[in-house]
Amino acid sequence: MTSRFLSLIALLSFWACSTEQTSNSSPAAELIEELRQEHAPDKRVARWSIQDTMEQGKLVLRGETNLADAKAGLLTQLQERGISYLDSIELLPSAKLAGKLYGLVNVSVANIRSEDKHWGEMASQVLLGTPLKILKKVREGWYYVQSPDGYLGYMDQGALVLLDEAAFQSWQQSPKVIYWNDYGFSTLLPDANSQRISDLVVGALLQKGTSDASHTEIIYPDGRTAFVPTAAIKSMDDWLEQASTEPEDILATAKRFVGRPYLWGGTSGKGMDCSGFTKTVFYLHGMILQRDASQQVHTGLEIKTDSTLAGLEKGDFLFFGRIIPEDQREKITHVGIYMGDGLFIHSGDDNPGIRIQSLTPGTPTFAPHRLASLLRARRMWAEPGQHGVQKVEDAALYMGLAN
Repeated sequence: MTSRFLSLIALLSFWACSTEQTSNSSPAAELIEELRQEHAPDKRVARWSIQDTMEQGKLVLRGETNLADAKAGLLTQLQERGISYLDSIELLPSAKLAGKLYGLVNVSVANIRSEDKHWGEMASQVLLGTPLKILKKVREGWYYVQSPDGYLGYMDQGALVLLDEAAFQSWQQSPKVIYWNDYGFSTLLPDANSQRISDLVVGALLQKGTSDASHTEIIYPDGRTAFVPTAAIKSMDDWLEQASTEPEDILATAKRFVGRPYLWGGTSGKGMDCSGFTKTVFYLHGMILQRDASQQVHTGLEIKTDSTLAGLEKGDFLFFGRIIPEDQREKITHVGIYMGDGLFIHSGDDNPGIRIQSLTPGTPTFAPHRLASLLRARRMWAEPGQHGVQKVEDAALYMGLAN
């Protein structure tokens, strides 16, 4: 008797669930998915979180997106199909930000996390002075942000300064310097023995104050002032004007980081993952690359190569991974920079840090698993400003909102 009763309950539960799903099915679901695939196939750089339900016979759209054109397209197509709806989709940046739609990183290296909590996965990092788009306040102390490479994630409020458009434009137009030493400190007074204000890593951007041959005053996003040795910085204008895209110069910069530790999500001299390393090296040469190896493999010029390394030139990116047997798709898991003569430089979690290894069998630093997993090569340095390789001087967040 008990068994028959339980079976009847299970059957009724299944019928109830099926009825609820049918009543809530939405005529917009397929369209929403089509637009997601068209406009937001990579959730790392585009937000398209839209839910659709039928409530009392009417379509209700909820969620959020930072894609204004895609949202407009969704609503237009629903109207053309004669489908009435209630639009509760929030368009980012959120109106609740009260105009403070921009931010500047205010610490030497700030973490971008995949969740709005300090123990969430570190997805990326950004350096002091990096400009950000602020998309929404998630909860007290946490913001959803977008970095200049388009990467989306969560940042704690203590790592940034919020700005309205006028204040942000003022920062963009002010004279700035880039910190060029590998690592150092700013001090309260123009004296190395003075009180330290903060640490600095190569690539940090700060406003320039007074300057002489010995020390230069720098101004932080929150208005703090400090001093650094003048020899440790370059003006931003000089940096971008002199930025070289010659492979030998790029490799010289890459070798500056040899011995630094591997760090998942890292993009600074304190520690880097594989794509954080390649991205940072190219940033120091005035170029903005996509954040992850699986994104970088779709940028630059394709170079045909194989295990013989034919066709490669110094400075080319090497992409490693595996083929998924079920559908023969590539899964890119690693990237390094080719140095010539079978050598490449990279940051791997199987290494004691950033190091130079060989793809030539029989050599002392031969990495057989890397040669076996080599899938593709791309050339990023040949035509900066094209093929997904953006120049810093062309980036609106760095150089001016009118760009």
